[in-house]
Parts: sequence; C-alpha cells; structure tokens
Amino acid sequence: MSKFKRIKRIIDGKIIEIEIGHNTLQYVLTKRLTGMRFFGTKKHKLKIKNSIKRARIKNLKDKGFSDEEIEKFLDEIVIYKWRIFTESSFNRYIKVIKQFCKYLKAKFQTSHLTMFEAEKYIQEYIDVREARGLSADTLNTDLSALCKIFGQKISDYRHPPRHGVHLKNDPTKYNTETGETTRDVGLTTGLRRRELGHLKVDDIKFIDCQTVHIFSIGKGGKHNRTVLKGIVAVSKLKEYIREAEEKGSDFLLTKAEARVPDALHYCRAICAQNTYYAVLQDMENDPAKRAEYIQKIKDEFKRYGRKLKENLDKPYRLRGYNREAALSIGKPIVYDRVAAMYVSLFILQHFRTNATILHYLVK
Repeated sequence: MSKFKRIKRIIDGKIIEIEIGHNTLQYVLTKRLTGMRFFGTKKHKLKIKNSIKRARIKNLKDKGFSDEEIEKFLDEIVIYKWRIFTESSFNRYIKVIKQFCKYLKAKFQTSHLTMFEAEKYIQEYIDVREARGLSADTLNTDLSALCKIFGQKISDYRHPPRHGVHLKNDPTKYNTETGETTRDVGLTTGLRRRELGHLKVDDIKFIDCQTVHIFSIGKGGKHNRTVLKGIVAVSKLKEYIREAEEKGSDFLLTKAEARVPDALHYCRAICAQNTYYAVLQDMENDPAKRAEYIQKIKDEFKRYGRKLKENLDKPYRLRGYNREAALSIGKPIVYDRVAAMYVSLFILQHFRTNATILHYLVK
C-alpha cells in the first residue's frame, strides 16, 4: 500500500490534484536539512579533497571502467554543495523552510504535501516573494536553501541577479544609544557581530605600541587573526579592556551591547575601507613597502596552507552593473589588488579580493 495519496483542491477556480504524505512537509524538509549539517569541517579542505577524489575516479576510464560506472562512482562522492558548514546558514535555511511550507499550506489547505509535489512550486514561491519587493540577496538565499534541500540547481530557476555593489538606504538608521560602544569596537576591529559578542580580553594581544592582534573564531570554526595597526586602535582597545576589567568581565562587551540591532556590518565595511586607504597611502609614501605587503600576504596564505592565485600586480577593475553603481555613489572603479588582499586577509579573513571590494570597499 502506498504511503502517499492524491487529493483534489480548488485553486483559482481550477480543480488541481496534489500528492500528500503521512508526515508534514516541514518535518520532512527539516529532517533532510538536518542530515546535511557538516559543522566543524572546513569547506575549502573538503572541496580540495573532493577534487582529488573526482580526478582519481575519472582516471578509471583508462583501466577499463565504462562511463556509466564512472558516473555512478562520482555520484557517490560527498559533494560539498550538498553540505551545510555553519550553524548560521543552517538556521537561515530553517527559516526559509518554514516560510515555504507556510506558503504552500495557505495555498493548498494542507501541510502534508510531498517533496515531489512541493518542488513544482519553488519558482512560483520565488516569483511571489520577488513581487513583494524583496531584495535580490534575500531571494537568492531563499532559492539557494530550497535548491539545496530539493537537490536542484539554482540555474534551472529564474531569479533576479545579485550584484556585488548594492545601493542601500542609510544603515545608521538602526543605530541605538546602547550600541555606541559596540559600533566603535566594530569600526576599530572590523569583527563580525558574532565575533564581537564572543570577544574576550585575553583574545587581544598587543605586539607593540602600534600593533595589536585579535584572535577569534569565525565562520565555519575558522581560527582568525585580525591585525590592526595604529596608535589610535591600540589606545582604544586598551581603554575598553580597562573598562571590562573594572567590571570584572572576561568579555570586552556586555551581553546587551553584543545584541544591539545596530549596523555592525556597515562598521566592518568602514574598517575595511579605512585599512585599505591606509595601506594604499603607506605604499604611495614609500614604494618599497609594496614588496613588504606582498610578502606578508604570501606568508599568510602559506600559514593557512592555501595557494595565492591572484596576480597582485594587476589592478582590480569594476565592470558592468558594479561599475555603474560605484560611479553613481562616487566610488572608485579601479582598486589596488595588494591593498585589497591585505584587507581581505588581515581584517575580513577572506582569501580573495572580489568579495572584499564588491561587498566592503564599494559601500
């Protein structure tokens, strides 16, 4: 006996037959998503590992294996695209599941649609969300979550393009009086919201009178090292450490300060911009410093066991939509790749310049 059955519903004046199951759709999708959790594993290492496996399997053709057998072997490899590496992404995708299931329940008056049936309405759901005026970022995240859960490709669905340069309203409208200290620490350090909330006094190491290193746990459990330069940054952090010690707290910020709705990502972007222009000015004042920055970048890649693939001597040029958007807000369209990569590694903990330039420097 089949565990699925078909029922009829009247939708927009038409009789539609749909398939329902024993469990609710939200339960099925949540269970499937939970099985994709891969917390504590570094995505980059898994990508390299899978690439090596795929290369070895493809070489089996020389040993007499058929194309069908090779394809079967490739399908059995755990592909990083079907895994979730951070808890924040998992929680975000759970919200997408709830919203999608709520939409289908309202449409069909049942919460027991099967995955096979629900998959037919992914495009419709995205179109409805787009009609509501949601941003391209939100729609792409929603579609990414649904495609991951249903095992589909994003390219098979129509969705608005997501550009690096976004023209947004003033983010400071979310700022609060309680978050004044949090914003200042964010502007000084460039740390993410979660990293700021977990920042302890012992995580801050003063190297000299103008250099401070901050050690934190970032996305995917990655151990980050933020390098800050300048007397102002050092003096500010020393003052905040003194205040925390007077309160008898191990953490730099209080719980209330760490949970403010302020635009902390905007503070992170401003910190990145300040560092970029400081490095740029330093290299212009003393051309010999350029070689020093390049060496620091190479050493940092080596420390993380990664390969530097970008040509640091080649400027980064914005093109297309990003170029026009940058010009409209008075931002440069050509960026120094050495300064941008330095910011990527030592402030933002990225390993490529495009994310740094498009999402932080052009703001």
